[in-house]
Amino acid sequence: MDIRERIINACRALALDQGLHRFTMDALAVKAGVSKRTIYRYFDSKEAVIEATLDDFMQGAAAKVEQMLLGEQNPIIFFNYFLNYLFTQGKFIINPAALSDLRLYYPQLWNRIDAFRLNQLRSVLNRLMAANPSLLQDIDPRILAAALTAVIQNVLNPDFILENNLTFEETARQLSLIFTVFFTPKL
Repeated sequence: MDIRERIINACRALALDQGLHRFTMDALAVKAGVSKRTIYRYFDSKEAVIEATLDDFMQGAAAKVEQMLLGEQNPIIFFNYFLNYLFTQGKFIINPAALSDLRLYYPQLWNRIDAFRLNQLRSVLNRLMAANPSLLQDIDPRILAAALTAVIQNVLNPDFILENNLTFEETARQLSLIFTVFFTPKL
């Protein structure tokens, strides 16, 4: 594992334990097993480390989505697979402390995450609907994609989750149940 990767992994671990704002560059250096000077050779600031960590996660998530779409065209199974991936690989960013920090200290990074997830969601929905043309045949795919995107954008975000004293996991699971009912073929 190279030094940059060690720093990113250390950032993930610290974010999981403390959120994004509370850890220091000194703690990051200790966790990564490098000097603080070494961190600054790779990153200009703590925010740059956090941004790189989020970018790394989003690139991995996009690759996982592509891999899953090649093997699974059932929307219900796909969403459950992806939620499991998110809950295991994205724990560092979906815990209450990290969500709170995104809302309070790094809203521009949340906006990047939001833009990424909306782009991914639209792409996934279009591909799943193309693979399952009889599913929701009476609904215009543009309207469906816009409606589902709006639901996710308004519910699966730090403001809604924290203001309603929810966790990311329980909120995502509830949305998954709604999507399951919605995407289950009617007899």
